[in-house]
Amino acid sequence: MDTARSAPALVANSAETFPAELGRLHTVLKSLSEPNRLRIFALLTHGERCVCDIESAMTIPQNLASHHLRVLREAGLIEVRREGRWAYYRINKVYLSEVYPALCSLFDPNSISDARAAC
Repeated sequence: MDTARSAPALVANSAETFPAELGRLHTVLKSLSEPNRLRIFALLTHGERCVCDIESAMTIPQNLASHHLRVLREAGLIEVRREGRWAYYRINKVYLSEVYPALCSLFDPNSISDARAAC
């Protein structure tokens, strides 16, 4: 994936349809917009964790931790490894490396145009 892509390439004109990158970014940003999910994601950046470690660190009930983990997993941000009856969660580095360039491009202040509206 080209990491030198500029933000205007991601943003659609009114006559165009939204590129696939914007749909993926929407999913990522929406998933991380909930504070508990953002905290879980940040926790997992320090390495793989089981649900019991996550619920303990977050001080939330197991069912709520499981719900947030499911949302993050369905968004592609995390993956699960099962070992017997235990489930271990970690960041999905492959997916993150795919959306990272588009995310950086969208939030790069140097890529934002200063062009004024013509109407």
